[in-house]
Amino acid sequence: MYLPEWIQPFKERGTEIKIISGHYYKYAVSYKYDKEKKKTIKKTEHLLGKITEKDGFVPSSKNELRHKSEELPQVDIKTFGVYNLFSDLMKEEIASLKAVFGEERANTLLSFSMMRWAYQTPIKRAKDYHSHDFCSDFWAKKSFSDKTVSDTLKYFGENRQNVVEWMKTQLKDVPDEQNFVLMDSTHALSLSENLAVNAKGYNPNFDFDKQIRLMYLFSAQMKQPIYYRLINGNITDVKSMSLCINEMKVKNKVVFIADKGFFSADNIAMMNEENLSYIIPLHRNNSLIDFAPLEKINFKKELKYFIFQERIIWYYSYQNGDYKLITFLDESLRIKEERDYLSRIETHPEKYSREGFDKKLNHFGTLTIVYRVDNQINADNKKKKKNPKPEKVIEQIIYESYKQRNEVEVMFDSYKNYLDADVSYMQNRYVLEGWLFANFIAMIAYYKLYARLLQAELLSKYSPKDIIEQSKAICKMKIRNQWHLSEITQKTQRLFAKIQIDYLK
Repeated sequence: MYLPEWIQPFKERGTEIKIISGHYYKYAVSYKYDKEKKKTIKKTEHLLGKITEKDGFVPSSKNELRHKSEELPQVDIKTFGVYNLFSDLMKEEIASLKAVFGEERANTLLSFSMMRWAYQTPIKRAKDYHSHDFCSDFWAKKSFSDKTVSDTLKYFGENRQNVVEWMKTQLKDVPDEQNFVLMDSTHALSLSENLAVNAKGYNPNFDFDKQIRLMYLFSAQMKQPIYYRLINGNITDVKSMSLCINEMKVKNKVVFIADKGFFSADNIAMMNEENLSYIIPLHRNNSLIDFAPLEKINFKKELKYFIFQERIIWYYSYQNGDYKLITFLDESLRIKEERDYLSRIETHPEKYSREGFDKKLNHFGTLTIVYRVDNQINADNKKKKKNPKPEKVIEQIIYESYKQRNEVEVMFDSYKNYLDADVSYMQNRYVLEGWLFANFIAMIAYYKLYARLLQAELLSKYSPKDIIEQSKAICKMKIRNQWHLSEITQKTQRLFAKIQIDYLK
């Protein structure tokens, strides 16, 4: 397109000049490489202004309003505690996000993730929280708007491969022989009418509204989520597990740990066909279980045992057809269940009786698991030569791994209840993918805080939510253009010091 000489000085990188009805207009443009077409595609964006020979460049009033709406307001009192807590917990992740994705995008993502973590905010209210938080002095300092957040989330949603590469970096400091990765999934309702991934599907609550599914990998060593993937709501776990493992490249370290409702001959056959490792508990009335060893008077003479959380766990292994099984007996649990059943005979005689008690006598306190564990996982456990503790048998590894499922379930409960992430109104698949990534980062921060409370033996008094709420009361105020920390009680200082957070540094 021919442009007269006088208009040449107005040409700039990232812009395009168009002739419309004999007039010259300047637009912002962006470029993106299309992998399918194997070429760079130009996208014309918003109008910047008009160009005339007499007046030169005349900015568009709409564009000026747009920039003005993105500018952060001047705030002289800002919440400091949330940023200080989050940035301390996520120090390594913040550095790696910036290294992989660049400062600008990482900063916007970090701020929104922190707002999800602290306030469970939707996109439309993120700007207000951001501008009144001290993070705005470090992350996305110039502008932060609904569009900025949506565009950033969309970018992360469109670049899944880079997101996965970043997730892989989180495992780099954990030796292979010490890392045992668990897999599970959860559902999230989706009210969007414009998504192709939400569909009616089964979930444990028997809610058949449209939903999406989220597959997670959880590191037993790090005690935090290390991977997630969005799956169509009507796809089963078995069909998705193999692809998730392939994407993360942790095949020899992944064990799928299911709940008692998952077991079926078809599911087991599909998992065996995919060469997947699994640990699946059975209902006590399953015909595969052999309770005969527990019916003997001196059954303990023939059973083996190990100690788990100061409790004796008896066990015996056997095979029923193609199924490998282990039955565990927790005597502490057996006594509790026996007492509970006998007490119900008095209060609910229509459902409980002495005859029923006698039939269940050898079932109380038991857990039976059908399993298939990759030999490599067992071999990795045996590599710990410097560990002075006795070598764990495969039965103990399987039992402890199943018990770690509780940690996975806590994560899902946190995800849905604390982050308020069980219902999504997202209308764009890629924005939804990015939104899930922001929530994933928030979940990592939540678990890191949980781990510090656990280490400080404070979980009986405080939850991660309690600590986050207390951090919101810690502010900084600007006096003569200098930021000063607000007053903090000694009790608050001592509490945060116990979890290695210093507000006076």
